[in-house]
Amino acid sequence: MLDLTRKKMKIPNRLFLITTITIASFTAWSQQKKMPKIKNPSGQGFIPCGSCEQPSTISFETTIAQDEPGERLTLSGTIFKSDGKTPAPDIILFFYHTDATGHYNPEDDPNNPRLKGWVKTNALGQYVFHTLKPAPYPTLKTPAHIHVHLFSKELAENWIDDFWFEGDRLIKESDNSRFSKLGEFSPIVKLVKGKNGLTGVRNIKLK
Repeated sequence: MLDLTRKKMKIPNRLFLITTITIASFTAWSQQKKMPKIKNPSGQGFIPCGSCEQPSTISFETTIAQDEPGERLTLSGTIFKSDGKTPAPDIILFFYHTDATGHYNPEDDPNNPRLKGWVKTNALGQYVFHTLKPAPYPTLKTPAHIHVHLFSKELAENWIDDFWFEGDRLIKESDNSRFSKLGEFSPIVKLVKGKNGLTGVRNIKLK
């Protein structure tokens, strides 16, 4: 059996805390059933089906990963219709991401995320979710990110550009340039550090 005592393995206090809590979370996760999958509308593989397992009641604001180690993160914004001006109410935003070690679960299966949640825009098109800042994949040069799908009664589930975070050294200059042209609708979010953690705003325009 794996011995995670700091004395024997000389694990730093913070890493020891993250490791032990993550193992406990993984154990609880392993007892849950896997999420249904749907074909990725882009034609590349599959994605987890957020609309298949959405809660019966969804608020415009939610909190997940409360017992997880990591830096707290609050993301908010407004979803607009295709004109970029009219707020879009009742749009469900399904989000999921890695933990503070860069893993989705013990198998690292992104189609069965452990940390996930749903919000539904209010009458003003607004959404808010509280989570932790995900870490990038340990073995890939992919920026830290949060996956997000959008759907509604009239809108089939589809994913949009991931949330990325300004200043991430893994974001390529070409991507910074490309997304900067989107202005307020850029998926690269500027984070501000406050007493309760990080906050960021991302507005989204429906196609």
